[in-house]
Amino acid sequence: MDQQQWQDFLSSEGAIWEGGRAHFPLTSNDDRQGLHLIDLGPVGAVSVVGPDSQKFLQGQLTCDLINLPDGHSILGAHCNPKGRMISAFSALKLSQSEFILRLPRSLAPIAQQALAKYAVFFKAELSDISDNSHWLGLQGEGVAERAAQLLGFEAPSPGQVVTFNFSGERCIAQSVNEFQLALLSPSDKTQQLWQKLSPHSEATGYDQWQKGQIEAGIPQVDATTSEMFIPQMTNLHLLGGVSFKKGCYTGQEVVARMQFRGAAKRRLYRAKCEGGDLPASGLEIFADGQQSIGNLVEACHSEEGIELLAVLTIAKIAAGETLKLKDGRTLEIQDLPYDADADPLA
Repeated sequence: MDQQQWQDFLSSEGAIWEGGRAHFPLTSNDDRQGLHLIDLGPVGAVSVVGPDSQKFLQGQLTCDLINLPDGHSILGAHCNPKGRMISAFSALKLSQSEFILRLPRSLAPIAQQALAKYAVFFKAELSDISDNSHWLGLQGEGVAERAAQLLGFEAPSPGQVVTFNFSGERCIAQSVNEFQLALLSPSDKTQQLWQKLSPHSEATGYDQWQKGQIEAGIPQVDATTSEMFIPQMTNLHLLGGVSFKKGCYTGQEVVARMQFRGAAKRRLYRAKCEGGDLPASGLEIFADGQQSIGNLVEACHSEEGIELLAVLTIAKIAAGETLKLKDGRTLEIQDLPYDADADPLA
């Protein structure tokens, strides 16, 4: 099933399209109650397969894959030599010889090509599988247990990854957190998987998935913001996505120096603003006197307006300066669910 056929199918299910995002009218304002089924069309995947896959990725990514058990996932990034993130992702470790990187679809070819430059001396094959596979999301309280009952696999704990058979094909379930589960299936099985799940869930727009990620303070780099941020600017080091003990990887010297010298002047903040057009990733954010103090990382619509994550100058936030988008909308800083001032080396 190609992308147009998939969109036609979801349209028949009530979807309204905005670019590549499917929206469905919500019957409940609480996205944690009930079970919600979400098309993760804007999400792609890069596959890394081969006997040297773990060895190769360990020398490239910020996260520690050697100490990650099989059947688990971890946040991570691939940096350029200057420590800027080319890509950021959730790395699913199926085994030492097979990994899948879940990341924005627009970033998948960039990530694949950047990693492939370093793979020539390893027995590892990299593929952008965004077109021949498809992600669906399930969201709600107790999501892993409810999905396990519907699809016949053992419920994974947050961070765990399981494979299961669906209609004769291998599919993958990743427990992203306590109320989000990502499902990867071959594209030709996605409609059937949707039809299996839809009688037991409410179709919900992609914004609801992204809202959950923003509330969790999980950064998303896309094609626009690739090579814009050092990992600490996005709080990735506070989310387990940067190891300071694993040894060398591309960009490691810059990342380590920033951490050990305490040189980070910007970090990730969660904020909201009034509704309207969705601001684009990478957009500049201004403080008093129209001074640019950072950039927007990602944003989504919500019932309260627009939810967003942005990399902003720490001193300007501490001074309580008024923050605005270029169009004049004022930002209101929100709490993150983790201590953004914590020391990961402590």
